[in-house]
Amino acid sequence: MSNSMHLTAIDGANPLGFLAAIGTLRLATHSWPEREVTLSWQRTGNWSPVLHDLPVGTQEELCAALLATPAAPMEVLGKLGANITVSPEQFGQFLGEVDSGLSFDDRRAADFACAFGSEACVDDKGERIRYTSLCFITGSGHQDFLGTMKALMQTVSVAHLQKTLFGIWDDAEKGLSFRWSPSDARSYALRWKNPGPEGAWTNWGANRLAFEALPLFPALPIKKRLKTTGFTRFNGQDAFTWPIWSTPLALDEVASLLARRELQRSTVDEEGKKSTETTKLELRAIGCDQVFRAARVRIGQGANFKTSFLPSRAL
Repeated sequence: MSNSMHLTAIDGANPLGFLAAIGTLRLATHSWPEREVTLSWQRTGNWSPVLHDLPVGTQEELCAALLATPAAPMEVLGKLGANITVSPEQFGQFLGEVDSGLSFDDRRAADFACAFGSEACVDDKGERIRYTSLCFITGSGHQDFLGTMKALMQTVSVAHLQKTLFGIWDDAEKGLSFRWSPSDARSYALRWKNPGPEGAWTNWGANRLAFEALPLFPALPIKKRLKTTGFTRFNGQDAFTWPIWSTPLALDEVASLLARRELQRSTVDEEGKKSTETTKLELRAIGCDQVFRAARVRIGQGANFKTSFLPSRAL
């Protein structure tokens, strides 16, 4: 039996939606390693993903299989603590523990470790590692990166995933947000009252699935800086750029596409100099039907700020 499922609730223009789709593909790939599950995008008003070559036929069966799949190994990742903003010594010790448990059949912890950061890059004070550009929460306001993941693994149900993938996308759940949706960018200047006391309202299922996409965005030291796959600086801001494709791709093929330099090219680089612009023909040659970019911004003043994505734009 081979089935395709259209994940109609996910919008590929939303960075949280895109990450949730990639996380879904990764979990499905681990759920059925004997098959080659693939993902494509279909344009029906917006870009939404389609999973192919599934051995299940109902939404409930798919969501139950995703939850039952060995996911982020919190028994190992949790040794870092509640957050990944640790000292280079702590991170080096963590990598040693990951390496001691590494096997050919299970490299999940190592894949996440590569996505978290590097002990080779530290902040100006030398106290903390430089960490992934996808880490928007670092412990302030009781919002913990790994703590949120652990709580989501304990809280998210089949019903949450079914709503995220096939239902009506909304921000109906309180807290447990990685702040990867532009709806989290709530500026006080644009509202009639301070949104801070309201706390974060989000989609738990989307955040749970999106965290599973992190291994496809490794963070590596390059020229004394930590570079996260998919991120480049534009106009003084970090920006996340991601592709949309209509040809079904397997997980390894998606990882290769996400790392292509063509996606990050712009007419102006971070120094304000002109750089080579990627043409539509070049993007289509590597399989892209559309490319979206969202700026990563800080909202607030001084130490009292929050990090979020702004709404994306189609390139």
